[in-house]
Amino acid sequence: MTDKKKIVVLTHGGAGSDPAYADGTAIAGQMGMMGLQTGETTIDAACAAVATLEDDSRFNAGIGSHRRSDGSVQMDASCMDSSGRFGAVAALEGFRNPIKVASIVSQSEYRVLAGKGAAEFATNQDCKKLSLDEIKNTGKDFSTTDTVGCVIRNGDKFAAALSTGGINEAIPGRVGDVPLIGSGLFAGPQGAVAATGDGEAIAMKITAFRTYQLIEQGMDPKVIVPEVISWFKKPTSFGLIVVSKIGFAGGANDPMAWTASELEL
Repeated sequence: MTDKKKIVVLTHGGAGSDPAYADGTAIAGQMGMMGLQTGETTIDAACAAVATLEDDSRFNAGIGSHRRSDGSVQMDASCMDSSGRFGAVAALEGFRNPIKVASIVSQSEYRVLAGKGAAEFATNQDCKKLSLDEIKNTGKDFSTTDTVGCVIRNGDKFAAALSTGGINEAIPGRVGDVPLIGSGLFAGPQGAVAATGDGEAIAMKITAFRTYQLIEQGMDPKVIVPEVISWFKKPTSFGLIVVSKIGFAGGANDPMAWTASELEL
């Protein structure tokens, strides 16, 4: 008799996102779970979940992205799995699903592409374009709403994915933690981490990699999450989701829409 394979999918809508929007994170999680059940790779399923959040205008990613000080929309995204596959885009303009571009980058000779070069790469890959008129963030409260993300356990395989529209009214070219490996996300043989919040603060603490080191030490994610949150003092906004072979957890020092689901196959 073979052991059953445990599958866990966690999704978040960003530190500061309305917990009432957990219906959106739940739908995204279902997309990730469905992908795994139909044979998608772990990283592709995580990217599919994040693409669903990018398509939900209530979150700061994709069509709900914040605008920069000059009215432009520049988006960051990244993905990583436990085999060491990683890809990211920074300050990408004009594409509906930056996470899909990041996924394609992860299969290329490059690890991070930025600005016009990232846009040219996405165009050459026939990625779906997005006009400024399609950005649906009118009337949103931009005070804290941040990155969307997903972490997945698929048996002994793990993956993480992130996407963000950045800080509202930030100068063009500003890049936060999302496309920086080990800052906003990290995945390895023992688990996966996806963070959200103040991008500069997250990056300076190399947050995701240091969180992953706690996983390697054998800590339960339910202990890890409050420990890592304690590294960030208010008003610095921060949240994260974590999955390992021991379990999973999520939380934030701001309200945050997030959901988790698990099953055994």
